[in-house]
Amino acid sequence: MKDLIVEHVLFLEVDLVVGLDSRGFLFGPTISLELGKPFLPIRKKGKLPGKVSQKSFTLEYGEATFEIQVENITKGTRVLIVDDLLATGGTMAAAVELLQSTGAEVVECLVIIELNGLKGRDKLGVPTHSFIQYD
Repeated sequence: MKDLIVEHVLFLEVDLVVGLDSRGFLFGPTISLELGKPFLPIRKKGKLPGKVSQKSFTLEYGEATFEIQVENITKGTRVLIVDDLLATGGTMAAAVELLQSTGAEVVECLVIIELNGLKGRDKLGVPTHSFIQYD
């Protein structure tokens, strides 16, 4: 799987790799190392030090808030967002909106598994790639 991921991301022009709390942390740092680009986590509210930007969003079972440290993001920073699963798209859409609110450009959302029937990618408005799709 690592080889497939590396082959896909190798030619993406990104400045930063962002992983979503928490399984995006499994793949994001490896991709970051392969690309020679920094890794930055998006975490649930209250887990990050320093100046953060935040976005609240609704989940199937309630509400949550994401935060990201903004010191390393400037207008036009090209970002790859990484997570394990794309289902309804709510979590990933919140991450896209959060990054765009900082001035970053989301180059792609990359997930390992996508549940096609839930049409999550339709909520994102940015290029999205998945390696395994279930209908």
